[in-house]
Amino acid sequence: MDVYVVYLFVATATPLFLWHDHRKLALWQIPFIAIMWLYVALFLAGDLNPLAHLLFNIVFVANVVFAHVAAFKIYAIPFIRRERERRKIYRESK
Repeated sequence: MDVYVVYLFVATATPLFLWHDHRKLALWQIPFIAIMWLYVALFLAGDLNPLAHLLFNIVFVANVVFAHVAAFKIYAIPFIRRERERRKIYRESK
């Protein structure tokens, strides 16, 4: 649970960093974060049954996948494009 809570704090801050340049990604992540906070509240209250554990673990995994796809889109794709353009310019200059 400790790792989950640490990830939850990081995930909660992520839309704040994305808001300026990538609002759509930030808005898509907010429902996942709200559900994860609901999970923590229900866990602390002791009101979780096995189905709820499964549902919230699926949401957690979906949020992790979403975060990795967003990071790839934000950081890796622009890097790949810059490298392709750099290589294209290099080949043309020969």
